[in-house]
Amino acid sequence: MLPGGTGRLHPHSAAVDTEKMRLTDGQSAEFEQQCLMVLSCYQTREAAVKAADPEYAGWVDRIMEAGELDRAALTSVHGHLIALGMIRIEFSGRARGLQYQLSPAGRDAVLRGSLQAPEDNRVAEVADREIAAAA
Repeated sequence: MLPGGTGRLHPHSAAVDTEKMRLTDGQSAEFEQQCLMVLSCYQTREAAVKAADPEYAGWVDRIMEAGELDRAALTSVHGHLIALGMIRIEFSGRARGLQYQLSPAGRDAVLRGSLQAPEDNRVAEVADREIAAAA
């Protein structure tokens, strides 16, 4: 804890539910669109680099601009996407620094147009079993 700190989180830090890494309703729509925009930028950059370089290693430089996002918002988006496992980072040495790539989950999110994974079938299966057991 920092000197003079209370050990409690800042009230605005509660915007992210860290248990399931989902945004609260108040920020989800706009922030999700920002996240999807950054994922799409990475997808576009990866495709361009791959087309131009036959020895493409799968990693690209950090997206430094995306739409109207300011530097702080872009940093928040990157942190969230890394925490969700939608983008990966790798330290490529002193000359290159950090490199980024979309994970399969990030690619899926771009295709779906949503950060949220589709409902998995286990919930429906459990409900079907409970109905069958009650009958």
